Amino acid sequence: MFHLLRVTMDTDSPLLQPAPRTVRPRTRQYRRLPVVAISHDHTLSEDGEIGSVGTLIDTLHAAPPTLYVKVAAADFVAELDKYYAEWDADHWQWRASIHERAIVRPDGLKVAARVSTAIHYFGFKGGNYHKIIDPVTMYGHKLDTIWPGDQSAIERLLAWGITLRDFCHKNGLDIRPTIGSISSQFLTDRRFYPRKRRKVPAAINERARENLPGNHYVLTVQPSSKREFTAHYLDQHRAHHYHARTAALPDSNYLYAYGRFTDLEECDLGIPVEGFYGLYCLDLELPARYRRSHWITKTERQFVYSNELPHLEDLGYRVTGIRAAWGSRKQDTGLSKYAQWAGKQLDHYGDKPWIKPLLLATYGTLATRPTTAEAVFRMARRGEPVDLFTGGRVMSGKRVTAPKKLEPGIANVIHRGMIEAATRSESIGLAQWLTAQGHRILSIYADAVIVEHDDDLPLPSLLPPWRSKTTLNHLQFISQQAFVSGEMTKLPGVTSELRKYHLPLAREHGTLPVLS
Repeated sequence: MFHLLRVTMDTDSPLLQPAPRTVRPRTRQYRRLPVVAISHDHTLSEDGEIGSVGTLIDTLHAAPPTLYVKVAAADFVAELDKYYAEWDADHWQWRASIHERAIVRPDGLKVAARVSTAIHYFGFKGGNYHKIIDPVTMYGHKLDTIWPGDQSAIERLLAWGITLRDFCHKNGLDIRPTIGSISSQFLTDRRFYPRKRRKVPAAINERARENLPGNHYVLTVQPSSKREFTAHYLDQHRAHHYHARTAALPDSNYLYAYGRFTDLEECDLGIPVEGFYGLYCLDLELPARYRRSHWITKTERQFVYSNELPHLEDLGYRVTGIRAAWGSRKQDTGLSKYAQWAGKQLDHYGDKPWIKPLLLATYGTLATRPTTAEAVFRMARRGEPVDLFTGGRVMSGKRVTAPKKLEPGIANVIHRGMIEAATRSESIGLAQWLTAQGHRILSIYADAVIVEHDDDLPLPSLLPPWRSKTTLNHLQFISQQAFVSGEMTKLPGVTSELRKYHLPLAREHGTLPVLS
């Protein structure tokens, strides 16, 4: 028996009730805080006043709400905690959370996590609360990477803090200590989603999460430190923004699931419906005269996003049946509006390294998992005593945990999957086209293709989103996903010992490699 589960917000039918959870656009406006940078024992405010950390500590209780900017921010708040927990124990308060950044192997397996403490605010109950941001906690990179320049560290910290503060204030965002917590606010921005919308059911999100495309790597030559290539590095310019803008994504207000979406046991002999956007579970047939596509590993119970189907059909695949589908016949417009706006922001700020990951992280938050919300406070009426390690110090507080796991309303994993699927399909398609033109493809990434340089066969003109980013000289492949060259070096999944060996070799060719 086949089932139909329809969820919609625009119906009066008693059988099709509106969802109990909706995502509402934000209306709150946030204060524009003055910025003070801290480096070593010095402070620098945006009006040019220079001071000392000792003076800041002595006068903090009387200072107006301020945005502080510092590397190792949690360590600094731990230093304040040690002082104020004795000096004003009844009023001194802070809120922190454990921020975990996954370390993922190229095959998608999480092998470790980099854990840091993010400070949401600190100050005095009944008085003023302050915020503090840290480029390392926020981006996972040093200040030199996020805000390079010849100025002193404290001047660059101040410049970054002011720019980020002004960007958030201009766009009605609450400035927070992680880029995910900032960028997720775009998904409730009235400019992109002016009306409330249905939250995607957790079951649909989980099904899509199990079938995210993930990282994609193809290497057509044997990795060897004894063989070098000269090659063109072609990449999709602003790949995620491009595909979020151009892909036909399903509207969450009109989502439905069709077929045996719980057990996937039976197969309907139908074919995909024109104008349906979302995720399919299909049975496929591939004629023997066609070569199998890079990303299809089986023909039964194959999960395929609707925007991949035209490419598969061009390769000779035929759909023999549909087991289930999750999606909509109406298109979402909000994410496309966001992608267009994000492109204009990148143009305005010149693709600076502080804003690129901030705008890109919005797509990452679409796949946020259900979590048990928790925060650590210095003082709380309830909670479990816990010690937070900040690097060089320890902060003791109470961990307050929500009673059950909840999935954020902004989660829409089908959207994330379709953007990744479009990016992957685009790269595979370009590689196939260039191969037909006589070019030799050395490697395919999710958003890039490496083509061997041939003086007798110049590259054809490329259409958006493609561009020829650079020529790689002395290119050596280390593994399916890692390589070194004089112009660029990518070392995902490479041990620290191999990094120490390969990086000096790359530098020998005269150009400091770009790490990724």
